[in-house]
Amino acid sequence: MIEKLNRRSFLKATGASATVGSAALAGCTGDGSGGTAETTASDGAETDETETTAESEELSDTLNFYSWGGSTQEALNEHVIEPFEEEYGVTVKQSSFGGQDKMLANVRSSPEGSYDVIMPSTATSYAAAKQGLVEPLRLENIETWSNLMPVFEDFSVDPGESTHVAPLYYGTIGMGYNSDYVDDSNGLSWDLAFDEEFAGQVAIEGVPYVRVFTTALKLGMDPNEMVGDAGSYEEGVKQVYDAMAEQHELVKKYWTSGQELTSLFSNETAYVGEAWGGRILSLQDEGYDNLKYGIPEEGAYGFTDTLAIAKGSKNRYTAEKFIEFAYRDDVITNLAPDIGYPPATEATSSDVEALPDFDPSGGERLTFQDQAFKNEHQQEWSRTFEQIKLGNY
Repeated sequence: MIEKLNRRSFLKATGASATVGSAALAGCTGDGSGGTAETTASDGAETDETETTAESEELSDTLNFYSWGGSTQEALNEHVIEPFEEEYGVTVKQSSFGGQDKMLANVRSSPEGSYDVIMPSTATSYAAAKQGLVEPLRLENIETWSNLMPVFEDFSVDPGESTHVAPLYYGTIGMGYNSDYVDDSNGLSWDLAFDEEFAGQVAIEGVPYVRVFTTALKLGMDPNEMVGDAGSYEEGVKQVYDAMAEQHELVKKYWTSGQELTSLFSNETAYVGEAWGGRILSLQDEGYDNLKYGIPEEGAYGFTDTLAIAKGSKNRYTAEKFIEFAYRDDVITNLAPDIGYPPATEATSSDVEALPDFDPSGGERLTFQDQAFKNEHQQEWSRTFEQIKLGNY
């Protein structure tokens, strides 16, 4: 357990002993973390990110946090920010965004040091790291990093050798279904969304990269390679397209918004298909007890919101301690049910396990899209998906 220290006692405790403790932890976490790797500075010179001064290892008085707004900000404030402020004596100055594109644009256009902690989602995390907008995380300063689920240890949305983002919670694009019509006694499989029994009652997310991803999972392929037994990507993706074309005959609607999704299932227009766990949870809260959600045995598309440290942060060490605090079991198990998504750590509780997106396999059924692979192929996927929808495949 990590000792709880306020700012004054924390500063008294830091020094040579803290340096030894960090080195020991770095040995336990191993490489691939970004904490011990050399990275290229903006002027092209090599710099060792682990070399920190005594000043940089002191908590600052303030921390600038740029997060999602709305209910997410409210939950973060109650379960993470206010307890962190009280325990460490640091004032967290909050600002919020309503969309990831706006967040990334603001970070890009603002002077370095304007933000300390930002909150990129899956695809934005890749872009932020690729564009040099976030600092590598020095994992020796985040003692709770080992709490993460194994699936996040080699996180495909983070390019390069260094670690730039800290996944906070996860969601999935899994299977929604009406238990009045769909028998789940033998478990869930994506085969149900391809079953002719439900012709005209299948709802599928109409995003091309999700479309090929889920179909590849159904076929037993790695969706970040799409080779399978075919021997090549070209042959493998053709099998995916063929399966998508077959399923098209069963689809009632390709939904593209949460509102469409909830209407399809609440009105019993759709009995089975792809869904967002959070939307099914909201319907259950409204009394639709017959609507269920789960992760099929083949797995599901995973997404996450992360914490990252903005490039040029003047309070980098405090930001790392903020992430460390958020990963504590007692903190994240209170946050997750209020956010509505399971934590990215292995911490759990009855409330966490009741969340629709909770993966009882411990993350083995979560698959995150390789963003470089997606960027390489998504134009082709989009063209073919449009042909399928138009009946021209």
